[in-house]
Amino acid sequence: MALINPTIDSFYNQSSEETRLQLGLGPLEFARNKELISRYLQKDKLAIADVGGGPGHYAAWLSSLGHEVTLIDPVQKHIQQAEKRAKKAKNPFKSLLGEAKKLPFADHSIDVVILHGPLYHIQDRQERLMAITEAKRVLKNGGVVLGFAITFAASTLAAFQSGMFHHPEVFKMCTAELSTSLHHPPKAFPGMLAEAYFHRPSALINEFEACNLQVLNLVAVEGVIWMDKSFFESWATEAKRARLLQLLAQTETDQELLCLSPHMMLAAQKVEKNA
Repeated sequence: MALINPTIDSFYNQSSEETRLQLGLGPLEFARNKELISRYLQKDKLAIADVGGGPGHYAAWLSSLGHEVTLIDPVQKHIQQAEKRAKKAKNPFKSLLGEAKKLPFADHSIDVVILHGPLYHIQDRQERLMAITEAKRVLKNGGVVLGFAITFAASTLAAFQSGMFHHPEVFKMCTAELSTSLHHPPKAFPGMLAEAYFHRPSALINEFEACNLQVLNLVAVEGVIWMDKSFFESWATEAKRARLLQLLAQTETDQELLCLSPHMMLAAQKVEKNA
């Protein structure tokens, strides 16, 4: 029995999350996510829950830094890939089949919870709040949850970039996402991301605050630099890449520009005064 919607499970079984971060904007996303996560790794050895960690790219990186990492994912294929990756690691990590609303950890036992897929693959707000609340439950007092989300304008901007915006089904999908944040891929594009929820920045903040977590920061992942017409050429050129990263550093926290970034990361802290 699938732990998530069968269409999402089917999507990940048919697609290659194993190689996604190596293609297109994947290297930028991977490099930036590691940089952003690193900002909250304040100790040499932390207990980290990588929830929705897929085939284990981030878990392998985190464990190589000396942290005690447990990857949780609802897709059996990902767990098998993660276990294979963990066996090759000098500091192996654990991989467990599970989902965000029911984590296999004791209360107050984890230093950092990373939510990769749950925030955009749970369309119902109350269920997303359950996932965030569950992350809060397992966090130690003072612990941090890092939530990654897709921005509500991501498909529209990507459709403009690819020239697909005027395809009737893509146009319908984009306009629906801009008004409801609900993503339903057109049947004519079976390789497109399965059904999801694409956040407005204000809605993402609201959900974490509704769970009584203290929001520390909201940051763009790719920011605006992916919109460089010659991005891949620029990224491969040292001077141009440095210029792009300088712009990204300048604009990463500008909430008026966040919707131009495909992904964003929210950092929030568990603060219990009576703990």
